[in-house]
Amino acid sequence: MATPTIIGIADGSGSGKTTLANALVHRCNGCALFISHDRYYRYMPCGNYDLPEALDTGLMIDHLKRLRSGHSAELPVYDMISNSRKEETELVHAHPIMIVEGIFVLTLPEILEFLDFKVYIKTPDDLRMNRRITRDGKEKLRSESSVIQEWQANVMPTHKELVAPGAVVAGLEVLDKGASGSLLGE
Repeated sequence: MATPTIIGIADGSGSGKTTLANALVHRCNGCALFISHDRYYRYMPCGNYDLPEALDTGLMIDHLKRLRSGHSAELPVYDMISNSRKEETELVHAHPIMIVEGIFVLTLPEILEFLDFKVYIKTPDDLRMNRRITRDGKEKLRSESSVIQEWQANVMPTHKELVAPGAVVAGLEVLDKGASGSLLGE
């Protein structure tokens, strides 16, 4: 197998990264593998998961190296409700296309060096926050007020300082206004 092409997709929480990545994987008819940086979260006693140190990026890099060289990898499975990794892993195999998404994918140099193509999704902050409220209410069983508090205290400051600068390295910037019929739809 030829060396896989690795596509990186980034923007802040609730921007539609996972939606776009899943749509691309679907369109590739079995030729693409989706790897979310979210799989690599560590337990953070401080509760701030919107920092690069909250992620085991070194392990992700090890997995990208293995997959790029044609080997399989045991990816972690993260439980968003307990905020911890499960004991089980998911065995994945190399694919011709690998799609890597996460908020820091375009700003961490150790990930950037693996990316052949970079996509930044530009989504209005209010739309991202509303998506986060909906998602965290369903997937993490969180209250709206706790999501808004975290958004203001952690998500937005990190976005401005450490996520949004990734737009400058992107080869493609996708604008998502959330309108029906848009790239990501609603």
